[in-house]
Amino acid sequence: MSTAEASAVATTRKGGPHPADSLPHGAGLWRAQVRALLQLELRKALLGRRSLIAYGLAGLPVFVMLVLMVAKRPGGAPVFERLDEARTVFSIIYQTFILRAVVFFGCVGVFTNLFRGEILDRSLHYYFLSPVRREVLVVGKYLSGVALTSILFVGTVVVCFLMLYPPFGLSRAVDDLFGGGGLGQLGAYVGVTLLACLGYGAVFLIVGLMFKNPILPAGAVLGWELIHFLLPPFLKRISVIHYLKGMIPVPMSEGPFAVVSDPPPAIVSVIGLIVFAVLVMAAASLRVRSMEIRYGDD
Repeated sequence: MSTAEASAVATTRKGGPHPADSLPHGAGLWRAQVRALLQLELRKALLGRRSLIAYGLAGLPVFVMLVLMVAKRPGGAPVFERLDEARTVFSIIYQTFILRAVVFFGCVGVFTNLFRGEILDRSLHYYFLSPVRREVLVVGKYLSGVALTSILFVGTVVVCFLMLYPPFGLSRAVDDLFGGGGLGQLGAYVGVTLLACLGYGAVFLIVGLMFKNPILPAGAVLGWELIHFLLPPFLKRISVIHYLKGMIPVPMSEGPFAVVSDPPPAIVSVIGLIVFAVLVMAAASLRVRSMEIRYGDD
């Protein structure tokens, strides 16, 4: 945030009244502030250097699909000989690479830096001194992270899915998308990706606020998500992937050692992840309200 953007500043101390507490607390004011913060943060994120990792991760699956398009099997046959086979391969790539690696680490990079990046840049105090409630700041930053990751990774999923069709011709692609269920599958992948950004974003928002070095906590979350298939049913519920895998249109076998359990219905997954995100934002708001900036400690 520049000095001009923080022209209306006031002094605040830990535990003391916040400048925004004297402002009207109407929903209209909060919506306007959230919208302004969202626009500012999204513009910063799209052009910021810390988003380069997310851009790079979003491009990796496209590169993998390009390699598969030009690769040949022994004997000269293309990798994708049938469209149903291509869909199965895409589902494997999506579940093992895009969802569990690209989206996961992209959310780590984006959401842990929503506040941590401001501290490292020594700019968080501009927000804290401005007449904006801390809750509004948390919501605006979180939504900007969801918007950025959704734009990047939903775009990646759409591009990669559509790359299945060129080997089969335009007419076959149109028939499959609009008459063969292709568009429905694409919509399901897009929905799962959006919910993944929402869920993992909430996890790493609070991780970035609670830990100075988020690497170890992020590694612990990754390990928990990776062993999800081995966990008993009641522990599976304490993971984001549990609420996502049931909505993936082409399921993938988890192997002979997996503990079998039924994933929740789609509506339960959607509502559950939204409620989880709201609860995390509430906890993050409490944490941010008690924060005191000491740049020398970082």
